[in-house]
Amino acid sequence: MLKSIRERNTAVLPADLPIIWNNRLRKTAGYCYNRRIKSSDGSFVRSSRVELSSKIVDNSARLRDTLVHELCHAATWIISEVTGGHGPTWKRWTYRAMEAFPEIPPISRCHNYDIETKYKYKCSGCNYSIGRHSKSLDVERKVCGICCGKFELFVNKKNDKGKPMPSTPRTPNAFALFVKENYGSAKKSKENLKHKDVMKILSEQFAATKISNAIPEERD
Repeated sequence: MLKSIRERNTAVLPADLPIIWNNRLRKTAGYCYNRRIKSSDGSFVRSSRVELSSKIVDNSARLRDTLVHELCHAATWIISEVTGGHGPTWKRWTYRAMEAFPEIPPISRCHNYDIETKYKYKCSGCNYSIGRHSKSLDVERKVCGICCGKFELFVNKKNDKGKPMPSTPRTPNAFALFVKENYGSAKKSKENLKHKDVMKILSEQFAATKISNAIPEERD
């Protein structure tokens, strides 16, 4: 694609412009790094480096769209000699790119991709979920910021074609259901209760419920 862009534009991007994968980019699909290098004669040469996220750019369409987006940044810096982010000069380069490649979708300012993660932490209380590429969330220490519920870990597996195949959620156990139904009332029973204190109250209530259910009913 870089070769095609060079052929279709009167101004030419450097043939050796680095385009590399970066597995540490986890919140953006790509980034264009620009800098000025001082040469031996005292003049400055503009250069760019494009990095693509191996975690987010996971199919050919995303690769195409992200690469065009970032190369427009490179053209803005190297050819137009403008530092403007997503300003007018960058937009003009996107228009030229879309004229050269009419089959691509409109080039937007942001990469709005749904990020597929291997691990998902789901709150047992309100079902709020957090995606992670690694097991980085300590479910024993961290609680849901919305309802203070406990997180459960799910692993998103992939099928033979490499497409995500979420694992089937486990059926909540009796205590998890009890917590979900009674957490709010237990937290309101006293002021300034911490999560561990609420869970202690719920554990005692749940134990008492089990005991009462285990006592056989007396008959006359």
